[in-house]
Amino acid sequence: MTVMNSALKELAAGRPVLVYDADGREEETDIVYASELVDFGKVRFMRQHGGGLICATVTDAVAEALGLPFMVDIFKHAEPHYPVLKRSLPDHLPYDTKSAFSITVNHKRCYTGITDNDRALTISEFGRLVGDVAGKQEPEASAMFTEKFRIPGHVFLLRTSRDILKDRFGHTELSTALVIMAGLNPSAAICEMMGDDGNALAKEDAREFAKLNSLIFLEGEDLVEVWKKWSE
Repeated sequence: MTVMNSALKELAAGRPVLVYDADGREEETDIVYASELVDFGKVRFMRQHGGGLICATVTDAVAEALGLPFMVDIFKHAEPHYPVLKRSLPDHLPYDTKSAFSITVNHKRCYTGITDNDRALTISEFGRLVGDVAGKQEPEASAMFTEKFRIPGHVFLLRTSRDILKDRFGHTELSTALVIMAGLNPSAAICEMMGDDGNALAKEDAREFAKLNSLIFLEGEDLVEVWKKWSE
């Protein structure tokens, strides 16, 4: 069994996989789970051993059906009313051409939304929703979203590029490709791994963490190659 096949089986079983994007990009390793399988223990694991933002991904197609915009587009639309937004939007990003951030959400059954239980509820229910809306479009799909979720919230939604892993190679695309290949709903829960030196955890330290905890560590470039063959 290849490492990639093992990673897909781990995700389907509800276990995490570590994914490093690329040298010269963010140079970060993310903890990745399938969103639909997230529980409070998995959120705690990401919080304790990741330490970055805990996010949930969504494909471009599903985001369109749900009516979920990119955050930067919301800001641009609001620029005429809030000039500070126009002055604050970057001309470029040091690691990519465009941010993947969409809106932030809480499930409506959450209290504050920040506890491990609350975030697990939001992420897992969102992961199930993206499966439930397959084949649906607005307004039906967006009505299903607004029935369950409120904004703003404590889970960041990340929207993939239109063609996954063709023109953008971030963790949003890498993790979403993984869960799709695993036969799961197209949403991954991800969290960056931080080091104790004020920086992102070094790749070799992340690899060692994976080894010590019997987890699979994947390089982004390997994942891209497998995805290209899988999606042909």
